[in-house]
Amino acid sequence: MALLVLLEKWFEMSVTCVRWHRHDSLFFTLIAGVRQGGVLSAFLFAILLTMLSTKSSLSILVAMCPTCDVCTGIFLYADDILLLAPSVNSLKKLLSACEEELYFVTMCVNDKKSVYIRFGNRHDVCCTP
Repeated sequence: MALLVLLEKWFEMSVTCVRWHRHDSLFFTLIAGVRQGGVLSAFLFAILLTMLSTKSSLSILVAMCPTCDVCTGIFLYADDILLLAPSVNSLKKLLSACEEELYFVTMCVNDKKSVYIRFGNRHDVCCTP
């Protein structure tokens, strides 16, 4: 608990700036997102995403590898998440499970930066929301 309070205070007090070429912006407080270049940022985000993938994998196993019984529907890299599912309905369920877990930690999916691609015979059929 003390570690959590320490981290919370550290993030409340820290400020950052944007460097572009040789110019720095004014300092400002981050209110959301991952602190780029922060010593703990990648580690803390990895913990969060591991929690997300574990929770989502346990709540709905939609893309199991047939030879090793491992969930292969969630791939994580840095701050990106790739969801794979065998059907549109399965993908909706997996996305809902991820959104539910992200909501729990006051995060959300940025739909403006999210895309999907559909493969197969019906790849050009429009999906309903």
